[in-house]
Amino acid sequence: MSTEPTHKITVKIGDSLRTVQADTHAEFVEELEKAHESLQQCYDLIVAARAVGNVAQTSAPAHTAATVEVSAPAAFTNASVPQCQHGPKVAKSGASGKGPWKAWMCSAPKGDPTQCQPQWVTRGTPEWSNFPA
Repeated sequence: MSTEPTHKITVKIGDSLRTVQADTHAEFVEELEKAHESLQQCYDLIVAARAVGNVAQTSAPAHTAATVEVSAPAAFTNASVPQCQHGPKVAKSGASGKGPWKAWMCSAPKGDPTQCQPQWVTRGTPEWSNFPA
């Protein structure tokens, strides 16, 4: 008989892994709500540290196909978040066969013919080092 929980998520914050798990969906939602505030505080601290260059950058392994999407954090002012006709762009990052990537993406739904082109961030630039995702 398996003792693994039915619902489980593991989140990497900095160099630490945080796991939220539960046997029922209701318990899982409750545990997520408990963890949300502390996870957000950890994320905000890391973003603020990166903004002043106090956190070493880590790159995702080349085999990773995951994409991370976040809203621009408070450390980024509206002036530094690119805008398009659909409003503020969304910071996204991930990794492909070519290595890690970062870009500002249009907030229009996928497949929308009016969706704007991504604004790719160049590796090695200050924007790359201070990017929020």
